Amino acid sequence: MVMVGSIGYVRAVLLLVSQIAGAIFSSYIVKVLFPTSFNVRTTLSSSTSVVSGVFIEAILTAELVFAIFMLAKEKDKATFMAPVGIGLALFVAELVGVYYTGGVGPAAGAIVAVAFYKFIKILEYEMANPGQDETTEEDAAAAAAGTPKKETV
Repeated sequence: MVMVGSIGYVRAVLLLVSQIAGAIFSSYIVKVLFPTSFNVRTTLSSSTSVVSGVFIEAILTAELVFAIFMLAKEKDKATFMAPVGIGLALFVAELVGVYYTGGVGPAAGAIVAVAFYKFIKILEYEMANPGQDETTEEDAAAAAAGTPKKETV
């Protein structure tokens, strides 16, 4: 989110620290609740090479990060549903990647997602469907025609 200008550096550092602390604390809670040892690893499957594993994870990470940008950063009437879409994107990435690599990973995928997001912002993707967030047919037609919205008092 820092790379696309959605949050500042201080907030990013605070979020990073809080997420790491939350992960450590939740790991401790799981260890206390389930005293058995877990056999949890993120390793490559026997048929996956290191190079293909990195590419698989980079593509899946790009998919997840791009979904986060489009659902959480871009504001519209459906932004409140962003956690559902992000969760589904994570589910798909894990569903595909867990067999081959054990999870989603490298930062290269996030950089690809940032580049693609900036590219579609340059192309002004919002103009592909003008008026989609309007509440009335008249406002949607006016937005599609490019005329300014009437102010109601």
